[in-house]
Amino acid sequence: MTKILNFLTNILIKKKKMCYNVSKLREKKKGAMMWVLGFILFLIFFYSNDSKKIKRLEKKIKRLERKEKGNAEMSRLLQEMIGKEPIITGVYIGPDNWEVVDVDEEWVKLRRVDNTGKEKFKLQRIEDIQTVEFDGE
Repeated sequence: MTKILNFLTNILIKKKKMCYNVSKLREKKKGAMMWVLGFILFLIFFYSNDSKKIKRLEKKIKRLERKEKGNAEMSRLLQEMIGKEPIITGVYIGPDNWEVVDVDEEWVKLRRVDNTGKEKFKLQRIEDIQTVEFDGE
């Protein structure tokens, strides 16, 4: 009888140990799953952040390209007006008759003679010029 009792108690103890080990194994699996889930969420967050930055940088590049293309076109048009006196309105210039003396890719050199006969020169950024009016004379 004692042998049977010992045998049954050993089985119960082993079963408890097995149950305990199985529950530990389940907890380890849950912990590993949480790490994997956390890593996946981190990757998704990181990727979404990068895609927003990339889109923002692409917009800036497009804006700069459009601006540069506009400056090149304006530079070409102003080079055709060298020696002529168009009415140029800019951010820092009122609508006055300025003679276009020289033009490069970013700057335009303007000259004007005031009422006292003094020559005034002004260097103006092409991107700061708002309008150019020319009578064709």
